[in-house]
Amino acid sequence: DSMWKLRLSDWFFTSMGGFPVHRGTPDRDALQSCERLLADGQALVIFPEGTRRRGPVVDELFEGPAYLAGKLQVPIVPVGIGGSEGAMPKGSRGIRPVKISIVVGEPIRPPLPTESGRVGRKGVRALTEQLRQRLQDLFDEAQAEVAGR
Repeated sequence: DSMWKLRLSDWFFTSMGGFPVHRGTPDRDALQSCERLLADGQALVIFPEGTRRRGPVVDELFEGPAYLAGKLQVPIVPVGIGGSEGAMPKGSRGIRPVKISIVVGEPIRPPLPTESGRVGRKGVRALTEQLRQRLQDLFDEAQAEVAGR
């Protein structure tokens, strides 16, 4: 929800259909908004790390994207973004012009639900780890493209 504290970014993200997610707590309103969008067949962008990242390692991810994918049986399309850490480092108030590279990966299909009709905790955790590994590969590829320019 930090991006909604500044008037310009609030306007930008809201006009693009964005909504804030309150960090550090289970945000049921945000989860329900995500479910509605996906159930209506719309695309949804989620940053599963929950924050801008520093350094070359994709750290632990939140399980929300895997939970939603499993519950609604929708694919996750992983995207690696390289070079963006220079565009808006943590604590900065503006965006700097930098070269970035975006690499879009193949969709990841969620596991099928069990007899209970749900993808269990184990399946959500496995999908989250698969996503983390794929994001790391795509990030490495995007970083290499930026370095090669």
